[in-house]
Amino acid sequence: MVSRALLLGTGRSPKRALGAAAAAFVAASLLVALPWEPMRTAGRYPIWAGLVAVGLAGAGYAGRHRGGLVAGWGATFLATIWIYVVPPLAAVVRGDTLDAGGYAVPRPSIVALSPRAELLTGIRIGPVVALLVALTLGSAAFALGAGLRRRSVR
Repeated sequence: MVSRALLLGTGRSPKRALGAAAAAFVAASLLVALPWEPMRTAGRYPIWAGLVAVGLAGAGYAGRHRGGLVAGWGATFLATIWIYVVPPLAAVVRGDTLDAGGYAVPRPSIVALSPRAELLTGIRIGPVVALLVALTLGSAAFALGAGLRRRSVR
């Protein structure tokens, strides 16, 4: 029973942690999908950094309020997978091309790929990287939140 509560959480905390990460995911996706030029060029990395911060905060919240390790992992996974999938998908939907100069979204790859090629690459390697980040940083944020909970009880 203890291990189930540790993994899945109790009460509404898992839903709140995942809900905050999902809301940030949608908001960041809308900012990248909009045709507003400053957000597509200068604001792309702060959006991703803010999204990762929300994901890690969700993992910490899950640890602090007995939300479950799976909710912490999920929040961090959503935040990390975003950069690999959503910006190239938005570029594909908009019809941006690499040679036209209109493709200005965060790139996890160093080489300049077309939006379609980057989307396919992101779908292939994004979940692996997101899983590694969720298991390491998400677990650390969850443990920090749980440690703060234990410290405040004493």
